[in-house]
Amino acid sequence: MKIRKANKKDLKEIAKLMKKELAKPPFNERDSSSYILKSLNFYIKIGKIYAVKEKNEIIGVIIFKREQYWEGPVIIIEDLAVNKKFQKLNIGKTLMDYVESLAKKEKVNAICFKTNKKSRAVKFYQKSGYCLDKNSVFMIKNLNYKQKKK
Repeated sequence: MKIRKANKKDLKEIAKLMKKELAKPPFNERDSSSYILKSLNFYIKIGKIYAVKEKNEIIGVIIFKREQYWEGPVIIIEDLAVNKKFQKLNIGKTLMDYVESLAKKEKVNAICFKTNKKSRAVKFYQKSGYCLDKNSVFMIKNLNYKQKKK
């Protein structure tokens, strides 16, 4: 299993993987392929996308960006997705470990992300040493913008 930086040519395949995996409960995402692709094109410019490929198929992906907070640099993981057929084979852990090694090299203070509290991945993240931040709460205000679904 080899992790490599994704390139523009990979984005359609990554979008397909993300659309398929994030459509499942508890996420139930219904974003259009074009909307996912638009987001990936954005993140490949401002962040980093790394993929795991097996037999010419991308089976896992992690998307993240580096931010500067008052406390110092942090990495924000935007998405982590692994093809259902390849889950429980340490692909997600390998991708998380890879980002952690990059963070240590760059002297980043913390890695943070949000996920659905009903996700099976919560236990996975906790086993990897991640925990709920007692000083933070995620807040949102929906503005009722409806995107086209395809």
